[in-house]
Amino acid sequence: MNQPNPPLIDLFIKLREEANIPLTIDQYHLLLQALKGGFGITNRDELKKTCALLWLKSPSSPETQKFHQYFDEYFTQLDVELPPQPQKPATKDNPPEKPLTPTNQTIPKTPLTPSPTSKTPLQTPIAIRGEFLPPKSAKENQYQLTIKDLPISPRQIQRNFSYLRRPIPQGNLAEIDIEATVQQISQDGIFLAPVLMKKRINKAELLLLIDISNSMIPCQPIYQRFVDSLEDVGLAKVHIYYFRNIPKDYLYFHPQDAHGKPLAEILAKLSFYRTFALIISDGGAARGGMNRQRIELTDNFLQDLSLKVGKVAWLNPMPEERWTNTTAEGISQFISMFELNSWKLKAAIR
Repeated sequence: MNQPNPPLIDLFIKLREEANIPLTIDQYHLLLQALKGGFGITNRDELKKTCALLWLKSPSSPETQKFHQYFDEYFTQLDVELPPQPQKPATKDNPPEKPLTPTNQTIPKTPLTPSPTSKTPLQTPIAIRGEFLPPKSAKENQYQLTIKDLPISPRQIQRNFSYLRRPIPQGNLAEIDIEATVQQISQDGIFLAPVLMKKRINKAELLLLIDISNSMIPCQPIYQRFVDSLEDVGLAKVHIYYFRNIPKDYLYFHPQDAHGKPLAEILAKLSFYRTFALIISDGGAARGGMNRQRIELTDNFLQDLSLKVGKVAWLNPMPEERWTNTTAEGISQFISMFELNSWKLKAAIR
């Protein structure tokens, strides 16, 4: 039996080979993740928006017109009629057919009921009713395909956060105070013994706030890489919370957590000197448009946050050219917003 093709793989190949749109296999896997999450399966327009968001650099890119042309032609050529359901064969338990009922025999009246028909997901494009790509076994060809084409690596994340330091003297006299030792030598004219000081321990803390709204679903591999890479970066504490669109009232410990923790309670426990706050969100750049209410509410939150932490920065997974004339551009007027990559992360921390 022939296995069904993975969803939209034919469209992906046409866009890459015929339309010459520079797509990678990682972008196809990002689409699969979005479909598994329930995005783009409501109707064809939503599917088109999801594909465009993942496969096009920006709505004004030169490939946009080709994408719409090939997408529409692809679905026009599909035969959306499902094959008829096969008739159920009679079993041995069924009684043999009887001849026509005699005229003197009463026919029992039974309500006429239509034969059951197979219900099909009419709102779901037929192109995505195939099976998802199964995870490839590592034994096949001795390698396994994983998503690695992300703008920042775990090593780059850990190295950049190593510059986040708030040293505080603590414990026994275990380190040499170079400045005091040099001063003592200049005064005595001879070196007798080094001047010791307490060992300095990095007490820096990180408050990481991650947007998990619908527009951030394609960015899940990126922010998950942050979460996984922060387990051992030499910081005193790492506080990770999730929010949707605007961090207000409640923050959540997990993306699927239904019970949040009051924002005021979280902010009250932060140390102003030791805490660096980092927000990861597209700020409305993915959907486009200008939402004045979201800008105002975000500004109110940032004002409250700046009273509790020493430094705040915003990482935007969308390219900087996508911020223009969007809510993200309005938010960037109140906070240092950086594109999410290794170089901009370094600038945000330093």
